[in-house]
Amino acid sequence: MRRKSKAYELWKQMKPAALRRLALAVFLVFSVLGPLMILMESKLEPVRWNFVLVQTIGCGGMAASIILFGRKRWWITFLIVCFWSAVLVFNGGGLSLQFDEHESFRVRLNGPGNVKPLTVISQPVTLSPEELDALYVQRGSIGILAIALLASGYISFVRVMRSEVKERARFETEINIAKDIQQSLLPNSPVSTSWYSAAGTAIAATEVAGDFFDIIELSEDRFAVAIADVAGHGIGAGILSAMTKSALRSQLRHDASPVSVLKNLNATVYEISEEKMFVTFAYVLVDRTTRSMSLATAGHPPILFKQADTTTLEQLRTIGLGLGIQSQSRYIALQRTFQAGDSLLLFTDGIVEAMNTKDEQFGNERLHNMFAASHGSPVEVCSRITSELEAFIGSKVFQDDVSLVCVKFT
Repeated sequence: MRRKSKAYELWKQMKPAALRRLALAVFLVFSVLGPLMILMESKLEPVRWNFVLVQTIGCGGMAASIILFGRKRWWITFLIVCFWSAVLVFNGGGLSLQFDEHESFRVRLNGPGNVKPLTVISQPVTLSPEELDALYVQRGSIGILAIALLASGYISFVRVMRSEVKERARFETEINIAKDIQQSLLPNSPVSTSWYSAAGTAIAATEVAGDFFDIIELSEDRFAVAIADVAGHGIGAGILSAMTKSALRSQLRHDASPVSVLKNLNATVYEISEEKMFVTFAYVLVDRTTRSMSLATAGHPPILFKQADTTTLEQLRTIGLGLGIQSQSRYIALQRTFQAGDSLLLFTDGIVEAMNTKDEQFGNERLHNMFAASHGSPVEVCSRITSELEAFIGSKVFQDDVSLVCVKFT
């Protein structure tokens, strides 16, 4: 079953040019059924070559058409089968319902000649040497045609599959390289210092994720934490994700303030991204000397802030469009103070929008309640949330990228 699934996925993902080559190979292989059906006919009589040609094209055409158009709606495949079946039936003279002299009922595809009732041959059939030679020559020619079609189809099929396998191998190699590069861009997590600890996790829905997070130590007294979610997922989203993170690191060397970071990142993403791609972003700059946080968000879910002496959560969020939507977007910063024992949770919407088998979302309320009741380290908080999410959806494979970062002040 696993091999069938892989073969089916290979066919579903083929490019149009490769699909046409595969259809030609399948046409040649299955067109062999036309000559074979004629050779298996028990009646020894000459057949018209146009009859042989239509039977050959009909058998191959049915298989090739299914390969070309079978990826569309099921009723299209049904119509294809009906059409080619009708071609084969009418070319054979139609279907006849016959009884022999023993009252046995048969459904018969009539030959290219006249329809005759089935009878038991009581007299031997006499053929002249010339007629017998002509019959043998024709049947031999039909056999050679069948062998030639089968050999040509096999060679074509092998070439198509060999080319496709090489293309897939190259593609998978590039995917693995992109995946390794993206994994190398993730920060070393967890981070633990004398005044804070942080940890994060990123789970890709496909081989390459569109989410990323970063924990950047700017000095002994300052650090920044960021999380982003590129619209969509896959290779394109992964490339934009890596470029956005590189731009973030570059920007932090000049000005780490939230407004400046979001403003310059927005201009960069707007220039490098395609028209319908954008990035939601959340950023926090923490300063130990003033015991304060400065944060800003760009179309991203709120940052959850939990104080040590309460289980009530505060949702920290500022107004601002996602990065790359407009060239000149306006961003503002929000200020908050923190104390030892306070904690932050940054996450992407892949968590709250995750669906279970009942089409129920994990939801903000469930996430908020889990974080409000958490008392462990950032590593334990992230681990518990991801475990609960996997149990909720009943799988470790997510429909969207999932990322979260937890920070706890000590």
